[in-house]
Amino acid sequence: MNNKTAIAIVTRSRDIIALAHAQLARELSVPQPENNSFDASYRMLDDARNENGNWIKVGELLGFNRQQILDYVDLMRGLRGCDDVQNLDPITLNKCLIDSLQIVNLLELAKHKYPQLNWDSRYSLPDETSEDNAVRQMRAIELLIRQVIDEAWADQQKLAERLQTLFGKEQVARIMKSAEKDNILSGTLLEQLRIIFSNQEDYPNYYDAYFDGASGLNYASTTRETLSQFLQSLNHIRNKIAHHKKLTESEMLLLNEYFDQVVEPLRNAHQQGRLQTDPDALYNAPAEAIKAYQAQLAKLNAAAERNEVVVKKINHKLTWALVGIVGIIAITGVTLHFSGGSFVNTEIIKDKVSDVQEKLGKVKQETSVDPRKELANLGVQWDREVMQQAIKRGDLRTVKLFNEGGMTWQTQYLTAAMRDWYNEGHSKNIAETIEYVIAHPENRISNSDFECTSAIQAKREYEREGKDDDGLHSKIIHLLCADAKQQAEYARNRQEQVTRLKELNDKYASYTVPQAACLKAVMKDNGEKVGYEIYEARKKDYYALWTPGRIPTVEELAASATGEKYKDYINGSLPTKMFRESLKYYCDRQVEFAKQKYSPLIDEVKKEIKFYDDNAAKYGIKI
Repeated sequence: MNNKTAIAIVTRSRDIIALAHAQLARELSVPQPENNSFDASYRMLDDARNENGNWIKVGELLGFNRQQILDYVDLMRGLRGCDDVQNLDPITLNKCLIDSLQIVNLLELAKHKYPQLNWDSRYSLPDETSEDNAVRQMRAIELLIRQVIDEAWADQQKLAERLQTLFGKEQVARIMKSAEKDNILSGTLLEQLRIIFSNQEDYPNYYDAYFDGASGLNYASTTRETLSQFLQSLNHIRNKIAHHKKLTESEMLLLNEYFDQVVEPLRNAHQQGRLQTDPDALYNAPAEAIKAYQAQLAKLNAAAERNEVVVKKINHKLTWALVGIVGIIAITGVTLHFSGGSFVNTEIIKDKVSDVQEKLGKVKQETSVDPRKELANLGVQWDREVMQQAIKRGDLRTVKLFNEGGMTWQTQYLTAAMRDWYNEGHSKNIAETIEYVIAHPENRISNSDFECTSAIQAKREYEREGKDDDGLHSKIIHLLCADAKQQAEYARNRQEQVTRLKELNDKYASYTVPQAACLKAVMKDNGEKVGYEIYEARKKDYYALWTPGRIPTVEELAASATGEKYKDYINGSLPTKMFRESLKYYCDRQVEFAKQKYSPLIDEVKKEIKFYDDNAAKYGIKI
């Protein structure tokens, strides 16, 4: 996508977000954004956090789950640097483009919660953007990733063995059941493809060469991470295509961008003879192939849904089976105790116990000292997301094996585990696992410069809910805030609050001038401008023309109050003396409403600056 088009899309996304936030302000009990900038939209969101207690409650009001609101806030924070869109470098512009489209997509969830809200989410779409084109793009991306994996391994048997290591025999059996003959990857879901393709161990050895010289794919810190995030983001779009659901314009634009970035290096690889598959041929496939693709998607999704139901039934049966086994063991123990063993051959029991111990000994001998092989012996695939889940549930043994094997982990794994620790009664296992991860930060990957600030704000939210962290959360903050980039971002956020305080004080001061000074200012044009504003406000009051949910400005409030007192404004004229008296009254009401509006905001920002200062002192952050 060229810069001109990208700038237009980011600008339009900014306007859509501002429109949405203006309508959502009423539901969040906060004033509307002051203007249509990303920064103003974020500040409105932050006001909602202060008003409602924490981000999670804001998410509930918007119709977001916990992860969605945290993603939303992180994306909005990042977009604050995108307002000067005309002067952004290409890499930053691309990130702003993707982030803003993701925000617009998330806002659709709020539309579902509040059907009465109706902001316009339409774009001026590039010529190539359409539903049919989106299906072609999705098909091309998915088949290209499959072809890259197939060509890289060049042996279906070896690939199948690798998949067994990643997913286990049972899951691979299900994949093969849905797959075409001699094409195991045709039975995979997109998420499974993502895990195969972005595997940290395999990617540099098998797939990296196909993306040599990519001009894009710099959204995340590495090409592999970027591809992984793109594929994960595409899951929702792919599922909508599978169910023949209409895509939003923002989803089609996002798919456009992903398609361009993924296909460009693979097209080069094909032209240079490094990739046999022609990306353009996949994209330009006949209509019959497109229909077959959608049918295959529906088939794979249906199989996945059936498997999920089966697993739930099996788990239910296993639960009751285990209850039965425990009962039998308990009864057997009681029988042995009271019978003196007369009904049980104790020698047989000894033989069986010895047999079990012998087999356990062999298992221990077979366990490798290689952490990765030991994980494989445990049936655990070598995947970063598996490590994330192990951290969250407090599986210290598994986490240690991942760490000792060199698996990298992201900061969000710690913060997600911390949330579970708060919500699950301060689980000892989760706490011990968090302590271990904090003590072994050598494999940590930082994905943004907001991690220190976010962790401190999250701690404040939990404290507001009356949840004590026993010092655990503080240890995470000390780890994250030791980084110079994180401290610089923290200082920047504090400075934004200082700047905002000045803006609020200046605005407040402009309204709270003495009556004589105010009257002199409004009489510069003989009071025509203010007089007309009072007339318009009186007319809107009289005919109930105010926009529902819109929060009026100080000037509008003062004009409305003046029109209410001096009712002759509805007739369009007043005697000169009365007109001058009405302007004095307008000036007094302006001071009154300015105090009502700005005093709480100023106090809140002062508290925010103190919050930043207190935590800077507590955690050794340079500001």
